Amino acid sequence: MGGDGLSLEDGLSLEGGLSLGDGREVVLRLPDGAAAGAGTPVVLLLQPFGAWDRDASLPAEVSGNGPVRLFADLGAALAGAGYAAASFDTRFVTEDRRGGAGSSRFTFTGLVDDAVRAVELLRAHPGVDGGRVVLLGVSMGTDVALAAAERLGGETLAVLVAPCSEARPVLQRHLGLDRRLEWLLAGGFTGPDGTVDLAAARRDVAGRSGWWEEFDLPERLGPRADPEVLHAELTWEFDAWERGALDGADDSAPASFWRDWYAQPAPYRRLAGLRGRVAVHVGAEDWTTPPRQAHLLHRAASAYGLRSRLTVHPGLGHLLSPRSAAGLRTYGPFDPGFLRELVGSVAEVLGGGPQSG
Repeated sequence: MGGDGLSLEDGLSLEGGLSLGDGREVVLRLPDGAAAGAGTPVVLLLQPFGAWDRDASLPAEVSGNGPVRLFADLGAALAGAGYAAASFDTRFVTEDRRGGAGSSRFTFTGLVDDAVRAVELLRAHPGVDGGRVVLLGVSMGTDVALAAAERLGGETLAVLVAPCSEARPVLQRHLGLDRRLEWLLAGGFTGPDGTVDLAAARRDVAGRSGWWEEFDLPERLGPRADPEVLHAELTWEFDAWERGALDGADDSAPASFWRDWYAQPAPYRRLAGLRGRVAVHVGAEDWTTPPRQAHLLHRAASAYGLRSRLTVHPGLGHLLSPRSAAGLRTYGPFDPGFLRELVGSVAEVLGGGPQSG
């Protein structure tokens, strides 16, 4: 793999250089045969949080469904439909966390810098149609896609899967507090006296699967708890996590990343400065970025004059995969039917099918 070359899936290299400048490269997968060439549209794939390499890989213990390579699967599907697919390792793969402190490079803005640089390189490369670059983000990748589109200007072509729409502090509060309270209070655990049966909640393994695996509230509060006590306990717990993350105590990302991400505007507000076409997808059973996030993004896009289509997929969760045979949530691989629809959305935002030759 050349340091300044465009790396291909088969190990060959094209002239032109798609280096991000720090040893990482944008890796391009081209369609086979006559479909490849200067008229080929290209799709830049932007990762969800935690799936940091160019294939958006997740281990079996995270996916709950075996080892997953979201972008390897998607890249193959796009190439089979006549599109080029581009991706790269994020800074999470290469940057030093510096004991949790991070650095000025290890930020959300750094991810956006890389996405913008990748688009600029693709636009200038003779092997693809640089005038037809689609940003395809998944979960946090939708946030990166909209921030990059805002900076790039011009016509936006974007496919947004399981989008983040509200500001990060709001969404993080949903993840760490609101959805827990919502599930406990609306999940059938409340008795005639108004208290919540925490022992029953612990037994509902399927209900908690994939997002609240460790459940020690009965040890802390007893077998039943008043909703107001629950709210106080879970708020205290979330506040401790948030303060720790912003101070470098969270293992998933350094303080520099969390602080910068928290400072960003709500993604849906970025749409005010964009023009173009977007396709939005969300699983009806998404408990991470629930359908309300996709509805908000679609509502804002339509209000700001973008052409937008929203599709809610029944029976699918956050990474658009169904539950396991045991009824547990999974995170990938993409459901085959959804994968076909996703490729179709690329054609839609491009204004038609892929061109060959």
